[in-house]
Amino acid sequence: MDFQSRSPHQPNKTSPTSTLSSSQHEAESIGTAEYGAGLSRRSVLSAGHIMQLQRTVGNQAVQRMLSGIAAQGRVQRAHDRTNNRAQADRELTANGPAAARSAVIQRDGEAAVVPPRAAAPRTEADLRSKGEYYTIYKWLKSEAEKAGKTALFGFFDSLDPGQKMTAIRLMAGNARHPDLDKVKENMITGFFSKSFDWNRFSEVSREANQSDTVNYNADQARDYASYTAIGTSSAAGGTSGSAKISSELGARGALPVATNGAPVAAGLSGLASLSQMYNATQNYDSSLSAADKAQLVVGEGGGGAADFARFTAAASDGPTAVASGAATMAAGVGGVVGGAAYLVSGVAGYREGRKNAEKLEGLEGSFGERAGDAHAAQLGHAAHLGASTQHLNKNKSAATAAKGAMMIVGGAMMLAAAASPIGPLLITAAAILGGIAAVIKFYKKSKRKESFVDRVLGTEAEAAKPENAGLGKEKVRQRMMEARGFNSVDQCYSQIVTDLAGMLFDGGVKGEDEECRQVLEAMGLKIDKKKQKPSKELIAKKLHT
Repeated sequence: MDFQSRSPHQPNKTSPTSTLSSSQHEAESIGTAEYGAGLSRRSVLSAGHIMQLQRTVGNQAVQRMLSGIAAQGRVQRAHDRTNNRAQADRELTANGPAAARSAVIQRDGEAAVVPPRAAAPRTEADLRSKGEYYTIYKWLKSEAEKAGKTALFGFFDSLDPGQKMTAIRLMAGNARHPDLDKVKENMITGFFSKSFDWNRFSEVSREANQSDTVNYNADQARDYASYTAIGTSSAAGGTSGSAKISSELGARGALPVATNGAPVAAGLSGLASLSQMYNATQNYDSSLSAADKAQLVVGEGGGGAADFARFTAAASDGPTAVASGAATMAAGVGGVVGGAAYLVSGVAGYREGRKNAEKLEGLEGSFGERAGDAHAAQLGHAAHLGASTQHLNKNKSAATAAKGAMMIVGGAMMLAAAASPIGPLLITAAAILGGIAAVIKFYKKSKRKESFVDRVLGTEAEAAKPENAGLGKEKVRQRMMEARGFNSVDQCYSQIVTDLAGMLFDGGVKGEDEECRQVLEAMGLKIDKKKQKPSKELIAKKLHT
């Protein structure tokens, strides 16, 4: 559309601005001349004058329209900036260790990494008009003051009123209309010594804050069943094996114990093998590396199947199983086959763990060079934890390989010389070695939680401050955790793992973050974007186990 106007007396084109100005002056001069000449107010303008006025009015409307669009654009940009800042605030007040969380927002077209900060504390006035909610609030506050949990209550108090009400409903058993009695019923626990459940208080506070509080590394029912089966079979096997060795050395009084205990131990060991095979099928995932799959299929599955066949033969042979040639042959074959499976999987796991640990340590070093980069800090934590886990798995795999070698030798000796006690002793020693390796790994994982939480929170630096002199690292750590909504190291550690797994999943599986992809692949995981695998749960498990 041509927004320029043309004077009936001057046909040459002019700019819109000059045309608008001259048209306005001409219209004013025309009206003034007419009225000044005493013409009638109903005088009819000429056709040229009418056209000129129409063009003038049109140009004025267009100018107003363009001005309005520009103003709307400025308002919209300001609105977008406000929304971005509000979104950043919501992300930054999300629960989790401060050093393990960051938000990247767009502000005026430039990406800015915003360090995490604590939410401003709320006041009691938030719930003062909420009836029973306020009654419960005051009771919770008094319980916190009595228990010395003011820092943990401070996290709860930093929630907005709606989040506090949500948390209180969860404390009341998700009641729609909570009251103090319901909260006490759910939050006061213990059989003999009643106490407030601060772990639960922490969980519901973070849940109300819309944090992902799922502990992907928590033991499940099948894990507890496996622990029970392994424990009982080890106890029975140890009793029976000790009695058998004693009888071989001349203690005839131990022979009845060995004779009667052997089938019981074999039966319990068979259950442990079934549990081992079942867990192998449940833990299998297409995203795992070839070495991890080999450990599950060959080591856990194949080794467990061989063990089950060996234990079943011994258990079905009745009280004479100790001296039975058939049971000895079955034990020998099972020892060789099972030992080979454990040996192969152990060697593969050792090589995989060493290779992955080296990759992750290299990535951790490169991320550590980017001081002040919050995302790099998170990636560094993930690489550090992943490398630590790979070292633990590498050492356990070495023990598994040694266990397999001992079983092969022991089984072969049982087949070659059934009367020799050396074969059964080697197989028993192999089982003991495998159990010791599992216990050591479990212990080291438990101790690692504290050191890793300290690394993420920066406990050492905080404890070194003059104002914290004499407090001790444990008290400083506890205060720092409670300020972030955690009551225990276990809670804090599991949340860090969950947050890191979420970051790696969002960036490396759902998104296109190359560094997240590198960490995932160094952990021994294969990315399938179409299937959105590996899952967040599997990533968390690989970080921890």
